[in-house]
Amino acid sequence: MSYVDAIHDKSAERIHVVERSPAGERIFKEYPTNYVMYYEDSKGKHRSLYGTPVKKFSSRKQAEWEKEKRIHGKKRLFEADIPIVFRCLSENYLKVDAPKLHTCFFDIEVDFDPSRGFSPPSDPFNPVTAVSLYLDWLDQLVCLAVPPKHMTYETAQEAIAEFPDTMLFRTEKELFDAFFSLIEDADVLSGWNSEGYDIPYMVNRVTRVMSKDDTRRFCLLGQYPKKRKYERFGKEEETFDLVGRIHLDYLQLYKKYNYESRHSYKLDAIGEMEVGEKKTEYEGSLDQLYNKDFKKFIEYNRQDTLLLKKLDNKLQFLELANQLAHENTVLLPTVMGSVAMIEMAVMNEAHERGVVVPNKIRSNLNTVSEGQAAGAYVMNPKKGLHEWIGSIDINSLYPSTIRALNMAPETIVGQVRQTLTNKYMEERGLELAKKKPRYKEGDAPVEGPVLWEGLFSSLEYTAIQNQERGTMLTIDYEDGREEEMSAAQAWKMIYDSNNPYILSANGTIFRSDQEGVIPGLLSKWYSDRKVMQKKLRESTTKTDIDYWDKRQLVRKILLNSAYGALLNEHCRFYDKRIGQSTTLTGRSITKHMSAFTNEIMTGVYDHTGDSMIYGDTDSCYFSAWPMLKDDLPADMSLEDKKQTFIDLYESMSDQCNVSFPGFMEKAFHCPRDKGLIIKGGREVCGDRGLFITKKRYAINIYDAENKRTDTNGAMKVKAMGLDLKRADTPAYVQDFLMEVLEMTLSGKQRDEIIEKIKEFKIILGKQDSWTKGSPKGVNKLTSYTMLEKNSKTGRANMPGHVRAAMNWNTLKRVHGDNYSMEIMDGFKVVVCKLKSNAMGYTSIAYPTDQLRLPEWFRDLPFDDNLMESTLVDEKISNLLGVLKWDLRANTDTNSTFDELFSFG
Repeated sequence: MSYVDAIHDKSAERIHVVERSPAGERIFKEYPTNYVMYYEDSKGKHRSLYGTPVKKFSSRKQAEWEKEKRIHGKKRLFEADIPIVFRCLSENYLKVDAPKLHTCFFDIEVDFDPSRGFSPPSDPFNPVTAVSLYLDWLDQLVCLAVPPKHMTYETAQEAIAEFPDTMLFRTEKELFDAFFSLIEDADVLSGWNSEGYDIPYMVNRVTRVMSKDDTRRFCLLGQYPKKRKYERFGKEEETFDLVGRIHLDYLQLYKKYNYESRHSYKLDAIGEMEVGEKKTEYEGSLDQLYNKDFKKFIEYNRQDTLLLKKLDNKLQFLELANQLAHENTVLLPTVMGSVAMIEMAVMNEAHERGVVVPNKIRSNLNTVSEGQAAGAYVMNPKKGLHEWIGSIDINSLYPSTIRALNMAPETIVGQVRQTLTNKYMEERGLELAKKKPRYKEGDAPVEGPVLWEGLFSSLEYTAIQNQERGTMLTIDYEDGREEEMSAAQAWKMIYDSNNPYILSANGTIFRSDQEGVIPGLLSKWYSDRKVMQKKLRESTTKTDIDYWDKRQLVRKILLNSAYGALLNEHCRFYDKRIGQSTTLTGRSITKHMSAFTNEIMTGVYDHTGDSMIYGDTDSCYFSAWPMLKDDLPADMSLEDKKQTFIDLYESMSDQCNVSFPGFMEKAFHCPRDKGLIIKGGREVCGDRGLFITKKRYAINIYDAENKRTDTNGAMKVKAMGLDLKRADTPAYVQDFLMEVLEMTLSGKQRDEIIEKIKEFKIILGKQDSWTKGSPKGVNKLTSYTMLEKNSKTGRANMPGHVRAAMNWNTLKRVHGDNYSMEIMDGFKVVVCKLKSNAMGYTSIAYPTDQLRLPEWFRDLPFDDNLMESTLVDEKISNLLGVLKWDLRANTDTNSTFDELFSFG
């Protein structure tokens, strides 16, 4: 059996653990506290991560432990800051399977006050009118409701007769009592935006209607919900964490584990996208529904919770969080971040190796300034349409780079002091600052990744590679020594003296004769995932498929999380040298892949050569068509041509992999077996691609990783960074832009594209004005509202969409509209442009969740022409302007394409 939750009882010095047995029984366990620390001592019998002797001190009493800690306060301490609960879980539950959790999905409905409007969770003056719960361990949906005041109990009973397990109550208190009874055997409560609404509203409402003592019923072990403040969309919010029984917001789980951005995160939109179901539709407001159609109101409440259940049936994000937590002996809410989880993973691995990890250290030593940190390599694309495109990408570039160079805090030998690089960055920053508009003498230099444009390593690393005799360098060693030598001497010491040294592109020297804990752990995860993927392929039953799929996904998430966590300054293993070494070395590896690929096709080792179209982080895009088009038979069929390029690009990918060990040895002095870690794979083959600028391109793919995607003439477009993927483009415009893009990539002529655009503009012109607005997300509305209120002029500068949101709130109050939603921080809105008006407003926003728009809003003077220009003209220009087509085709209105769409 394994844990569900655990708490530290400081007064009793015990750890209370809630378990769930394989038979489904809840069990309460207690463990004595175990306060542990290690400190440097030459006579110590334990070993630190760095190989130094350390002595262990442990006690069941915190006061005794704190006293000993003060005694050794000037020494370097190890594991003295590990959370006491995590240590207990690590000591007692490591490698124990995760339990089968009892999950309760729930959703609440709240009454409406015509004079006061909607009530916020912090002041829940409106009563809860309904709560629906899905109890997964019983496979049962239950709905609890209080009928409207004007409706008799008998009439309400008749209205809900067709809904099973739906119970009516005369008072809100009775409803809450039933709610607490139903969740008694639940391990997890989960709702949609329940962190921001349902949980704080329920806790505060129970306090108001019943008592603060009754809020203990949300939790176990006699605990109260713990108040927690957090920042959301630039505003401080308040919620509650449950104890013993866990709360996880499914909206937050979805945002974390679904790696694609969504146009809207409303439950209605996500439900339709993921499971093909929406919320129950109704006319008017929810308050009107409650009072006039109680039956549909109950249906609406039940459907919201059913959608949550169906989402989790498909996505299984709760079980994923459960597996991640138990894999790394942390609590379930911990996996909503990465740092603590990765720290515990590394600590557990270190313990298996018989070493202990250091306390967190706050120091600016051995770091590169944040402003000068290098990012990933992104090549300026060769703009326009290209034919017969291929791409190769490197498997898990950053984790593989860490493994190949054995990067870890304990394997660092020293750092080549970056005197030359820092001077270059300072000069480059000043140079770029002078190019900025309105530059003034003495302005601060430009900082950031832009300074690394065109560089793939530190200047010191380049000097060492070139074996420059006249360039003097200083090496700062981890033992405190420093040594000056020429770049040529440094090359000989690292590459030609039988020293077990690896040199990163950042000029950081790592040892290769002892595997670091972190690269070793990454290798274990990588190897485990390969085994699990094989088991998954061999599985034949749904149970086995689900089991192995979830476990391989856990390893994938851990691999992807590790790099970001290790570069977070709040991580105990944080060292900017490792981060900079990873990104710069990754740049160099991608550069080699691009240059070598170009050499295969053109004979020239050049990462921007004739065959190269684009490169981004771990990938390169290229085409052999310019070199081969004259040599291919004129009568070659389309299918033969497709297969020819698949075979060619597959062969090129194989040749790249053969080249990596030699490159890694020459460039970084990696042992051959470490160089084999770097592997690439042919990713896509496409017959046409449109490349616009960095991070913005589209390819019509017919093969992805040896899987044909063009069966029965189907199109599969890989579109990156285009307006048809942006959240500020309405969904129907995204569909239109995709259609235009597909026409372009399938070789349609410009006249056909002109007609398609004209048709769309005619349809758009007939739509309601407010449907032509642009979606936006509103952050820091509260801050800007206060800024304007306190401004001497009565007006403050702010982003246009924030001003538009403020205008909605103002007009809502002016019209005495308590039924419409007030826009708050974090709301998704649609911004509409206005013609000249008495209010002086140029725009107004409305909430995307506002199902019924008020009449005062619909009567506003919308600027349709300006909105249509923004939605069509500008976005078509963004998409096709790079082609520089000389289009003069006449339209029915005697307008030319260039008049309709000014590409500039």
